[in-house]
Amino acid sequence: MLDNSFEIESFLNDHEIEMLLKFYSTLPKKLNSGDTKKAYTTGFPIKTIPVKNFISRLKNVFGDFNVTVSMFLEEFIPWTVHSDYPKQDKNPYYALLIPLDYNNKNTHTIIFNELGIDENWKDKLNNESKYKYTDQQLKLLSHVNSDLLKKLSIDKVCKWQKGKMIAWHRNFLHTSDNFSTDGREQKTALVLFLNRDD
Repeated sequence: MLDNSFEIESFLNDHEIEMLLKFYSTLPKKLNSGDTKKAYTTGFPIKTIPVKNFISRLKNVFGDFNVTVSMFLEEFIPWTVHSDYPKQDKNPYYALLIPLDYNNKNTHTIIFNELGIDENWKDKLNNESKYKYTDQQLKLLSHVNSDLLKKLSIDKVCKWQKGKMIAWHRNFLHTSDNFSTDGREQKTALVLFLNRDD
């Protein structure tokens, strides 16, 4: 049984990361949907990924699944709290992110304990969580509305490392850290959304 969120060190090696970044450089970049442009979310067919045995390696971790979204995420404005659950596909499973490039500065993905299973998840967060944030956590989350933070509690703070897999069930709320406070202009990762047929 998989945890709701987890990390796997060195899922990709340096050569595979270089191959992915080179592959990404050949694709026409696409801005994220929505009114606020925060990132390039450049999709591609998963069968074209230039990493040998990539899907079979994922199946060793996740069992049977389908890939509903495969994209390169190049974030230039820190993403705030959101869920990857309501994406018009059935039986959402896990999301996974593999850091590829972030100028070797500290950056993180923060996963919360609270769920977002539809577009109205904010309206369903009625109670304060009483979670005690550390000063460091508050710095990482300085771009998130303080009233919203009071209703959330942290499950995991995942430090980016090249080639590491960071995975979470798609119904869990999560966010980028406020990477712009350290002078970083962007960070790039491989992102996949999985679902299951059952």
